[in-house]
Amino acid sequence: MIKRTVELHPSFKLFTTTVNGRQLYCTASFTDPAGDPALSASRLYARVSEILAESSMEIVHERLFGDLAAREIVMKARTHAETGADWPVTYIQGLSCSGAPFTGVQIRAVRPLADGDRVWTAYDDGRPVGRAWKRNGASFIIMQDCHGLNGTASSAAADRMAQTDSMFRKAERILKDEGFSYPDVVRTWIYIADILDWYGDFNKARNACYADFGFLGEKREDGKPAETLYLPASTGIEGRNPAGAAATMDVFAVRRTEGSPIRIRHITGSQQKSPYRYGSAFSRAVVVDEEEGKLILVSGTASIDDAGRSVHLGDVRAQIEQTLEVISALIAPEGATLADLCEATVFLKRKEDLPVYLSIAETRGLTAVPSVNVVADVCRDELLFELDAAFVVGKAG
Repeated sequence: MIKRTVELHPSFKLFTTTVNGRQLYCTASFTDPAGDPALSASRLYARVSEILAESSMEIVHERLFGDLAAREIVMKARTHAETGADWPVTYIQGLSCSGAPFTGVQIRAVRPLADGDRVWTAYDDGRPVGRAWKRNGASFIIMQDCHGLNGTASSAAADRMAQTDSMFRKAERILKDEGFSYPDVVRTWIYIADILDWYGDFNKARNACYADFGFLGEKREDGKPAETLYLPASTGIEGRNPAGAAATMDVFAVRRTEGSPIRIRHITGSQQKSPYRYGSAFSRAVVVDEEEGKLILVSGTASIDDAGRSVHLGDVRAQIEQTLEVISALIAPEGATLADLCEATVFLKRKEDLPVYLSIAETRGLTAVPSVNVVADVCRDELLFELDAAFVVGKAG
């Protein structure tokens, strides 16, 4: 059973999706530009703590968006409410469309039920770097705020590519330490500072790592289409981080044991082809199929046609409509619609375009979308809108 709720608070909206009492997706979007960020954050985390206590769930993923200048205030409220919990958090400079200093929070939590189920924190050199859990004959891990900064950051292209290489190889090492391998990764969320300056170089560095990790061959001599390659779903979007790294990422991996009912598969959709056709190594979406339901992890999606070309240039309304149509067509074969959203990030190049998005969402009946709305550059200068999303669909019986 899937239960969805919306709570309206003075300075934020709180969306929750609960799956069979075992999984929780919680999104808070701050709405008051004049609100006190310390008070708003304290009230939010007090409420989140109540929800977690009532459901006996533990956080396994926590990501915050806001002005970097507000980070210390927000983190203090978070730590107080969670009484010093040791799990990691990702904080991204994602400026609010409303002008609030603190933009929003995305949290995922799980509840161990069966014997042998447990949740634990992964560490690297004594620092918490992720949360892992076991369920249904599989192990899961979400690593957070993984970057490749060593020493002083530089804006030089060579340094940024070196950081990217180090970021992916660090993730691979930590995964191995926890009993996973990089091919177990189903989803990455990558936040890239000054993305428009070097996204092509970022892709070259990622592709080189993925070739080493076994996803890609150096040449496509087998003649197989790109859609047959298994690649993680991903978001690559503008976003600075407190460390000053060129990029940072969150990583979600699933490792099945023999006999586990969980199934992992990627889907390609009908209106956009594999991004690997134009140099970006990710899948359109990955499905984590469990006994209690399907989690559909949709990559960051923008107004691109089936040949990889940006379309509807200069027309934000048409770009938003195109993006939603692409996602709808992608998830429809899985029995999902846009109403099955459990987590989303709306990226707008211009904050003044938020009313356009909201009017389109209302027309489509999506007035209670669990989204954080962020001002950010997309990977191409002409793209005005991007959406990354997760959908959860229950199963009958």
